[in-house]
Amino acid sequence: MIQYAELAFDLPILEDTFTYEVPPGTQVGMRVEAKLRGRKEEGIVLSLHHNEPSYEVLQVDRVIDKTPVINEEQIQLAYWVKEQYLASLGECIHKMIPSGRRHSKVKLNENITASEPFQLNEEQEAAYQNIKADFGKDSIHLLFGITGSGKTEVYLHLIRDILQNSNKGVLLLVPEIGLTYHIIRKLEAVFPGEIALLHSALKVSERFKAYTDLLQGKKRIAVGTRSAVFAPIANLGLVIIDEEHDGSFKEHSTPRYHARQVALQRCRQNKAVLVLGSATPSLEVYHLAKTGKIGLQVLTKRPGTAKPPTVRIEENKKDTRLIGSELTFAIKQRLDKKEQVILLLNRRGYSPLIYSEKEKTYIPCPNCTSHLCYHKKGTVICHLCGFSDSFQRLESKLGEKLVMMGTGTQKLEEFLLETFPGAKVERLDQDSIQDKSVLTDVIGRLVDGEIDILTGTQMISKGLDAARVTLVGVLNAGIGLGLPDFRAGERVFSLLTQVAGRAGRSDLAGEVLIETNTVDHPIIRMALDQDYIRFYDSEVKTREELFYPPFSRLVRILSRSKDESLSLKTIEEVHQVLKKHLPEPNTVVLGPAPCPFYKIDANFRNHILIKTTVQNKWREILKKEIRPLKISKNVYLELDFDPLDLV
Repeated sequence: MIQYAELAFDLPILEDTFTYEVPPGTQVGMRVEAKLRGRKEEGIVLSLHHNEPSYEVLQVDRVIDKTPVINEEQIQLAYWVKEQYLASLGECIHKMIPSGRRHSKVKLNENITASEPFQLNEEQEAAYQNIKADFGKDSIHLLFGITGSGKTEVYLHLIRDILQNSNKGVLLLVPEIGLTYHIIRKLEAVFPGEIALLHSALKVSERFKAYTDLLQGKKRIAVGTRSAVFAPIANLGLVIIDEEHDGSFKEHSTPRYHARQVALQRCRQNKAVLVLGSATPSLEVYHLAKTGKIGLQVLTKRPGTAKPPTVRIEENKKDTRLIGSELTFAIKQRLDKKEQVILLLNRRGYSPLIYSEKEKTYIPCPNCTSHLCYHKKGTVICHLCGFSDSFQRLESKLGEKLVMMGTGTQKLEEFLLETFPGAKVERLDQDSIQDKSVLTDVIGRLVDGEIDILTGTQMISKGLDAARVTLVGVLNAGIGLGLPDFRAGERVFSLLTQVAGRAGRSDLAGEVLIETNTVDHPIIRMALDQDYIRFYDSEVKTREELFYPPFSRLVRILSRSKDESLSLKTIEEVHQVLKKHLPEPNTVVLGPAPCPFYKIDANFRNHILIKTTVQNKWREILKKEIRPLKISKNVYLELDFDPLDLV
């Protein structure tokens, strides 16, 4: 009897599946290669049957896998993701599988000394017991603890409890694997042989090995970044999202999911507990906890003798040195004591701006509404689209001597090496970690005391736990406050609070020096006091007045095209459809309008923002009336639910 399969393809198409003939032995969850519209494509078998269609059916060209690479729970989850984010079923399924083929075996890290989790203090114990009491139910808890308050130890006790007392599995999501070095080390020590690491820095073969170990039940703990939320963990009992406020948990390509929302759905499916950990929770999550909709566990002190750092502010004076005198003196003091320093400057490159005195303007990127940045080795780069050129060629093209302005991390690194010649200085930013293994190496050396000064962009604010770091300096702390995005203040507050928390995490006293030319800005003052509650209380009032989350949900519709008139025409067409459903008492529609960054990579961008308390209603409208719109193939239309980025 001929066997047929329903296949889903990784393409932005409206059809869920296509019917093909498959050879005997094919199973649901296997990948196959088949021709679709004249091209070879990779599909996944979602179901098998013997119902002969009334039209001619093609045979698959070959079956790729010997055993299934996705399970039934993942298939069900893909249907949910498809409906939630209005993507194609195939795009959702293919997001779950590590890309590439299976390869050779991987050597595991076996040089870890086994250990037990530390004893919990009173606050940690109360949080642990309250969360544990909900095991077996689908519930959510915010673990809101100041930086260095020992959230990781609470995670370890919860994981141990699940593994010892049930046959359930655990998922731990982190924003950046390389920066959560201490968590991975502790996990490997407490749960040797139980951890499957899933992240993009691994070779495809390593990723696939970790993935199949989970699929086959050989490992019960999955640790990874955003996409690990789809990991095939059998019988999921606990999901932990560390640093839940971090923007990296939101995907920026189709399907544009948020890992927190997918994790919540998996917890509902599996009657599992979701723990969200942060010292600066996203406003939406803290609002849910404050209004009693989810559990709230609070950690207010650092364990043992560690104390929160003292935080001071220094005003940036014009025409002074690159680093203020107070901070320079403080760095020298720490180096003399053989202690370590972290310096945050949230600007890549050497000089962020290049000025033309002839035109009295900063030099723009030819493809973007953005300025070019000077990098060492004489190149100019656009950080939005990646355009690059030589500085020399740019000067000869414009026929003038250009002026480099401002300071980026490369210039800061050069200054530090000159000012503190004996110090070991390292820089971490997107330019220095083209090879992801560099990140892990640098963090390892920082923790082992081999680096004196670590400087870099926002990535160094996340999760670092080095005992000898006693001074954190923040340069130009107001960067980001002027962005036309309602979350700009929240991001800056979170960044400053998080990076300040890297200081004084053991017995040595910590100090934080914030340099800024906006010393009286309320966000800077609240970060100075490390006062999240005051920040929340002031911010939440503004959000309510302006009908932004957590008082509404957002939907962003964005058209982009290299043809400016096409981008505009498409967004106007969409607006005409939406207008048929207005006015709606629970909804405000803003736009259409040009995006703040109107042009990126030669694409002209226009958007509409829907603020609503009935997001599902608009989801249905978009599904029925916007997705099927016949638009030019030269226009790309993005539908983004709960966007984090509005620029």
